[in-house]
Amino acid sequence: MTVNGRAFDGWTVAALPDDLRAELMAVQKRERFATLDAMLAAAPRRYEPPLPRAEIAEHCWRQAAMLQHALAPSLARMHAGNLNAAEFERRGVSDYAEHFGQAVSPRHWRALFKRVCDRDGGREQWDNAALYLPERLARKTSPAPASGHVDGAAESGFADIITRLAACADPGAPNEAERAGIWELVFTHYDRLVKGRGQPAKRARRLLCDFIAARAPVLAPTRDALLKAFLYKLAKRTSVPTDAKALRDERRHNSGNHDGWELPEADRDLVIARAVFKYRGDILPAWQDLLRGGDVNGEKLTTATIARYAGKSKNIYHVPASIRDSIRAEVEIQTILHQSPRAFDAIKGYVRRNYDGIASLRCMMADDFTMPVYFYVPDGTGWFNLVRGQCLVFIDFRSLCVLGWSLQPERNYSSLTIRSQCTTVFEGYNVPDVLYFERGIWESSSLLKGRTAPCSTVEISQGLRELGIEFIHAIRPRSKTVERVGGILQDLMEAEPGYCGRDERRDCPEATRQSILAVERALNKPPEEREKFHPARLGFLSYDQWNTRLREIINQYNARPQGGHILDGRSPDAALEEFRDLENAPTQFGPGFRFLFATQKEIRPVTLNGVTLRIGKTSFTYRGAAISHLVGREVLLWFDPENPEFATITDLDRRNPVCVERSESPNALESFTAPDSGTLARELARIEGQASYMKARFNVIKRKFALKSRPILADADTIELGRQIAQRTDAAHTEKRQRVKAQRLAREIGMALPLEARFNSGDVDDLARVRDFLREHGRAGAAAQL
Repeated sequence: MTVNGRAFDGWTVAALPDDLRAELMAVQKRERFATLDAMLAAAPRRYEPPLPRAEIAEHCWRQAAMLQHALAPSLARMHAGNLNAAEFERRGVSDYAEHFGQAVSPRHWRALFKRVCDRDGGREQWDNAALYLPERLARKTSPAPASGHVDGAAESGFADIITRLAACADPGAPNEAERAGIWELVFTHYDRLVKGRGQPAKRARRLLCDFIAARAPVLAPTRDALLKAFLYKLAKRTSVPTDAKALRDERRHNSGNHDGWELPEADRDLVIARAVFKYRGDILPAWQDLLRGGDVNGEKLTTATIARYAGKSKNIYHVPASIRDSIRAEVEIQTILHQSPRAFDAIKGYVRRNYDGIASLRCMMADDFTMPVYFYVPDGTGWFNLVRGQCLVFIDFRSLCVLGWSLQPERNYSSLTIRSQCTTVFEGYNVPDVLYFERGIWESSSLLKGRTAPCSTVEISQGLRELGIEFIHAIRPRSKTVERVGGILQDLMEAEPGYCGRDERRDCPEATRQSILAVERALNKPPEEREKFHPARLGFLSYDQWNTRLREIINQYNARPQGGHILDGRSPDAALEEFRDLENAPTQFGPGFRFLFATQKEIRPVTLNGVTLRIGKTSFTYRGAAISHLVGREVLLWFDPENPEFATITDLDRRNPVCVERSESPNALESFTAPDSGTLARELARIEGQASYMKARFNVIKRKFALKSRPILADADTIELGRQIAQRTDAAHTEKRQRVKAQRLAREIGMALPLEARFNSGDVDDLARVRDFLREHGRAGAAAQL
């Protein structure tokens, strides 16, 4: 079965061991479920203590409050993922010792932590004080009856006290501020009875205490304690009637330090430095190290501090509360700052942006994501590679609607991919005023933004800027709303086959990990054994299937309403339409506009090798006889990233266009086996065509301006001999070429020819026709026809 994107082994109830099934049946009986299946299918219930909250003894609530403060750091870092289990447990034990003043075993701490998590039931409502109550609860001692019963008329007049108590987050254990509010209401009634109605103070006090003891006993464990608290607060309120602190319980803030001693500032800095730079923010070992005589760059604690604390505490896992509380916040912040400025930047204050008045489709954001799902693609050898690929996501800045995406099975992408996706999105919607990208290739690529020609004051190569688009590049991840959109999309992928977790090294499901290894190892198995390890049989999707499923997930995201101040309950699709500015519509992407937009213009020199454009690690070379007359000049290359097989070349004034095909790279082995046909022959012909104009120009110049030769000083016989030698030499070369070509053709058709045989051009042509005939009809068919 799959839980939160992770695969776990599952069993039916009947397959469970007998002792476990008996335990489940006992729980079923206690929880009053009809069947085990009904109990297992039901959502976890909100934990309620076995006793009514108002009847639980005060010391149980105090113990729960201490445990809540001790477990709060562990609960906060539970999902951080940057700590292993041992370190997480060690810090939890240390936090417990700091709050309770005594150490516990890791096993006991694990039991406490698990008990709280089980009671919460996955809701993560850690503010519920009842979660931290001990297993054995003590009941309050019953309050003594107050003169028989509570006066009904008085009870009806004090009903607002019960209403305020019920409005508390936890009526069974109101916090300090809530208690102060209830006491303030109590004394409001007291003043109304004494000053407004003229009742004796003693009677008014008795009526209020009787009512509170009977109906709101959470303010004090007994009626005597309630009376003492009433008299104490009344005295403070009478002495300082304007001081709101008179109604607060300040005992928890008393440190017990009655002599007024404070930790010297130099010692405080030493403890902070030791904890930050050596113990990664852990205060306890830093404090113990300094008390044992440790130093920071030769500086130690003062003698007064060592004399006050060294050897005084019986518990070695203890830092004085006054010291711990005074430096904890600073140590945590400086530890993050020491980790990296980027990590500190993530916790600094932020500005909440206002999206009012922003129209949709005015600004678009984009980023790349490595989605947490593996899919398979052919590897070219008859098997498959499992990849996560790269997904480029384009969203609307105002509505957060996903406008388009591009999925590449490779680990890297180029500016060509970004430019092509821009073309697709703009064609489907419109050309935005602003593009909000990240840095890296999104910022440095001239294919996206263009660049100014160094030899001209006119911007010939402008990229997308030629359309009036302004580029903005984010500095921090939190300033890119598209990061959150990508996170939501990844949340929707947790149940997909091939899901590997948001942090693959730590939370990849074991079943996915084993399937990946099985596919990789199957490459070394015989073909007949491979088929059972086919990625599709192991649950993975193909590239096309995952691309289709990705479309469904994006459509689901666009149609789902979202909260927050940006959408405020709208879906991205609805917000995209609602926030359109119909009166000032952005630039539309017409058919005639597409060519100018989708084509990149680059100034390039024409050489004997043609015109070359290099993007990343890929070269695009265009050559042929059509541009041979431009060798030695600079031209404007019009390059379409979506159709790089052809390019248009014009002069710098954008006139006289010529379309040229891209050159190909011939196979290295083909260059030897078939040099006169295929890709190599086509490329050699293009090279000759590229050089043809210069060769023609050379002959023209030579005939027109070549110097006349000197007269030959020789007689007629010598001249005739030289002519005959030249003829014989040419004939010998011609005969040799024909013999070599005939021998090669004979080998191709399987014939054996004598080495001394002579051939003329007709013989060579006959052998070539026989070779072509055999190639066309096959040797067996040709032999039958012959």
